[in-house]
Amino acid sequence: MKLRIRGNSLRLRLQQQEVQLLEQEGIVVEETCFGEQSFSYSLVSDKIGTAIRAELESQSIRIFVPTEKIKEWANSDDISILGDQQTPRTTLKILIEKDFACIKPRTSAQWEDDSDAFPNPNPSCGG
Repeated sequence: MKLRIRGNSLRLRLQQQEVQLLEQEGIVVEETCFGEQSFSYSLVSDKIGTAIRAELESQSIRIFVPTEKIKEWANSDDISILGDQQTPRTTLKILIEKDFACIKPRTSAQWEDDSDAFPNPNPSCGG
């Protein structure tokens, strides 16, 4: 799972096995170690909630998505789930996407493994 933070937006991209894990187990977690400390982020299936929301606690971000939205998304050709979370100061945009394989070979292939990415539906893009 990849996380991108830009301004007041969170964007997560999941590969095929991660989408299956989220649907079956209800959670996907990533952790990045910084020496003695670590940062984690997770995507959680929310059986009670009705809206997408994120929580920041200590060195962890948790994004909650209603279970029914996850099931619909995981078992369809839909690419993304989008949600807005109102905060006291602004709106946090949350985008969850299926991660597609790159069309062009990456120059940094050793950094990212696309072997479990979803097949790209547009093989002519990025040309």
